[in-house]
Amino acid sequence: RSSDLVFSLNKQTDGKYDGIFVPTETGEYLLEVSLSGDSLASGPVRVRVVDPSLCEFSPPPPVACRVGEPQSLQLDARRGGLGSVGVRIVGETSGSVPCEAAETDVEGIWTITFTPPEIDLLTMDVKWAGRHVALSPLTMSVCDPLKVKIDGGDDLSKGKVGKPVRFTIDVTEAGNVKPSVTATGPTALQAVQMKNDRSRYTVEFVPWEVGEHKVSVQLADDHVIGSPFQIDVDKSVESRMVVATGDGTRIAYVGEEAKFELEAMQSGLLDLDAFQCTVQGVRSTANATLLDVGDGRYVGSYVPQFVGAYLLRILLYGNDVPGSPFKVTVYVKADAKKCRLDPRSTLAKADGLLVGKPVNFRVSTKDAGMGKLDVSATSPRGRALRVFMADDGDGNLSFRFEADEPGRHVVRVTWSGENIPGSPFKVKIWPPPNPKKVRAEGPGLHDCGVGDLGEFSVSAKDAGYGTLTVRVHGIKDAFKIQLAESVGGIVRATYSPQEPGDYTIVIRWDDTEIPGSPFNVKITDPSAMENDEVDVRARKSRRSRRIGERDVDDGEEVERKPRVIGRIQSTKEVKRPERARAMTPDPPKAAEKEEKKKKKKK
Repeated sequence: RSSDLVFSLNKQTDGKYDGIFVPTETGEYLLEVSLSGDSLASGPVRVRVVDPSLCEFSPPPPVACRVGEPQSLQLDARRGGLGSVGVRIVGETSGSVPCEAAETDVEGIWTITFTPPEIDLLTMDVKWAGRHVALSPLTMSVCDPLKVKIDGGDDLSKGKVGKPVRFTIDVTEAGNVKPSVTATGPTALQAVQMKNDRSRYTVEFVPWEVGEHKVSVQLADDHVIGSPFQIDVDKSVESRMVVATGDGTRIAYVGEEAKFELEAMQSGLLDLDAFQCTVQGVRSTANATLLDVGDGRYVGSYVPQFVGAYLLRILLYGNDVPGSPFKVTVYVKADAKKCRLDPRSTLAKADGLLVGKPVNFRVSTKDAGMGKLDVSATSPRGRALRVFMADDGDGNLSFRFEADEPGRHVVRVTWSGENIPGSPFKVKIWPPPNPKKVRAEGPGLHDCGVGDLGEFSVSAKDAGYGTLTVRVHGIKDAFKIQLAESVGGIVRATYSPQEPGDYTIVIRWDDTEIPGSPFNVKITDPSAMENDEVDVRARKSRRSRRIGERDVDDGEEVERKPRVIGRIQSTKEVKRPERARAMTPDPPKAAEKEEKKKKKKK
């Protein structure tokens, strides 16, 4: 199908052309070349395309074969294209081995036959149209099962349940082929272990049921001399051969099914009636049941109803198995939902946590039953932090860890593998406060007019976690500063002064003044400039007395308490510091001053 092919022609300097095409499937192609529309005199050329990788053995060839026994391999070359099979077999010691390849009645199916003359390692080259097929070249070991030596003594004729059956296989003279061994009991296969030391193999298996066992030893799918071997396994019942395991032999929980296992493989197959299980407590007795799960294994269970100490007794034909009676402690099952995080812990508040400062928390498990408390702390980069623990007694445990980098940390608290309420806790760790990174700016930090709106802003977005405080020193109740909520770490401050004068604004971040603080602000009264000089002097005189009657160093404080928004604490709380009382003249002196004022006006 020419439509499936891609052609390319490349002209050379000597007038010749190089033609290239890529076949898409096996088969015979017709290549026709024309010049100016006329076919060349040589006519079309037939091109045969093959793919040896599509030639496969069916079934796959064996890895070993028996000496002197004719061998036959079948090759399916129907998808390989037009061609023929070529075979060459060479042995390490025997040299070239005669072989024959012939096509069967089914076109494309070939049969390869040969007979290995001696114990050897053969290498087979199988080609299709001159190229190797799949798996070629392949190797095949030639062996002689009749030369295998078995040494097992009485173990190959009789045995005991639970006692290992051992024997050796020597293939030194039989060829370099690994033997296959299977052991079959009355009802099922037995697990066989085999170890080799060069050409010697040690075989072992432990029979777990009574009766006749068959052991087959084969080399290249042929039985060795004496195989299969028949071994009679006798019953051997002893209580010491029963092993009891499982959590149910040590611990249990109220209202929960406790389980234990019995392994009696060394005692042979036993009836359930051979066992007797009892669970005796101080306050009550629990009923125990036993279930046969096969392979000499049994599963027992019981459900205790009260907390306390119990004795689990397991008898086989009236005798205690090893470890019986078992001491079992019954607890209330762990319940992570009943664990409580101390609300006074810094982890519970999760506010104002700084790098380098300990994060402490306490967990109560006294009502959560029997379990194990695990705590882990992970940094923002996924690094596990070291957590210190202290047992406070009465089911309370205290924990502490320190973060060495800012960001969101994850603290996971589990009780017997389950998260307690609130876990995992996401904790925001802030950088330590850095007042030097706080910036305040705006016209309101320099001057303002009476009745005008003074404005300035404070940026603390890079200053870590801290408390912003703003205080005003000057004439009492002259004005108050209002702070807006933080947006992007920037706080807007506004005020409207009512009296002129010189004031000082002090800005602190976490009790430390920021760069530029204190700021000196001059408040002026523009309307006063229109009065005459006498009124100005009179106003100044009256203001001098008023200033003398007030505490000029009195302060107005606006403080913002911590709540994290961005990198600034912005929950607002207004406080006023203790102010000195205004200096009020005594009544007699006030009357005298009033009299002097009247005389002066006259």
